[in-house]
Amino acid sequence: MRILLVETDQQLLTQLQTALTGQNFLVDVADDGEIAWELLHSFAYDLLLLEVSLPKIDGINLCRRLRAVGNLILIILITDSANLSERIQGLNIGADEALTKPINEPELFARIQALGRRGLRRAKPVLSWGPLQLDQISRQVTCQKQILKISRKEYQLLELLLNHPRQMFTSNEIADRLWTIDEELPTNATIKSHICSIRRKLEQAGADNLIETRYGHGYRLNPLFDMGSVVFKSPIPTSEPLMDSITANIWYELMAANVRLHQEIETRKQIEEQLRRSELLLRNAQRAARIGSWEYDLRTKETYWTEELYHIHGLDPNRLEFIRDEIKALIHPDDREIYETEVRNPASQGKPFEANLRIIRQDGEIRYINARGGPIFDESGQLIKLTGTTFDVTDFKYR
Repeated sequence: MRILLVETDQQLLTQLQTALTGQNFLVDVADDGEIAWELLHSFAYDLLLLEVSLPKIDGINLCRRLRAVGNLILIILITDSANLSERIQGLNIGADEALTKPINEPELFARIQALGRRGLRRAKPVLSWGPLQLDQISRQVTCQKQILKISRKEYQLLELLLNHPRQMFTSNEIADRLWTIDEELPTNATIKSHICSIRRKLEQAGADNLIETRYGHGYRLNPLFDMGSVVFKSPIPTSEPLMDSITANIWYELMAANVRLHQEIETRKQIEEQLRRSELLLRNAQRAARIGSWEYDLRTKETYWTEELYHIHGLDPNRLEFIRDEIKALIHPDDREIYETEVRNPASQGKPFEANLRIIRQDGEIRYINARGGPIFDESGQLIKLTGTTFDVTDFKYR
């Protein structure tokens, strides 16, 4: 189960993150409602632990937003013990549970298990494949009815494979699914080490080759252990007349096409999730560094700005594309000649450029920036795009 924990009290946040991680949960954290909203759009979470009193977007409004867009994620609100009205309001707008501070960890774990048993997100609490069984409520793994002693990451890896038993996972896909955004991503050798450790424990329990490796493709559960698969089942009851060979071939082709379709859908979902993760990491990195980037396509005449570039200029990221005169108007009047000489002229000639300028934000504040960039050519050597970055150096200038 992947959990997003949103809490402003850093001590409580660290305490709960450690406790939940110790229970084999994957835990990402945020300390304000806006970051939480972005994370919820970037990753598929099973549970949201949400403090009510949050900056930017409070817990009640975040809960309301999620339900308004049809997000059915399980939500446990965390409220101050004295504020009964907040708990009632949160439950009325769609929260599943509410806990008061101070948080009692055993009670929290019990409530998470109770929500799981209700089947709001998990129709099958026990996952199985051949002799392997994983109980998501007790978080116990057995093989041939023997309890396996496995690590937290091994449990999470088996849970991933059992939730998608016919899907092949590359090492990169496993890393994206099972490592949180504040963890260093593992190497392929690390993933392989976890797989080998699981295989060894399964073999000791009498289940050889339960996890299949396809070199260059990844890992999955061995389909030979799926005794209920359509590959091994007769397409019709034995008491019925047998299909003719043409019909049987068509039936098997349809089943194979259906499997391929589901695999393609899963693959596309994974790619979309990786892209969302990359975009979020880039956005957060640019926000922390106060660096925005842009691109201008000479063929389409379209200009693209990253979100942080809008923030540097004090503008709304949702506004439409700028025209040339509007961009120039953002430059301080006394620095527009520098802009023309050191930025626009080299850029129009397909040369790199760099300049230190002042800008005037929409609220009237003057900021100092470093603007640099250069050309992009196609294979024939024709100039097709200009790209660059804007670095807000105001804080450095006044140190």
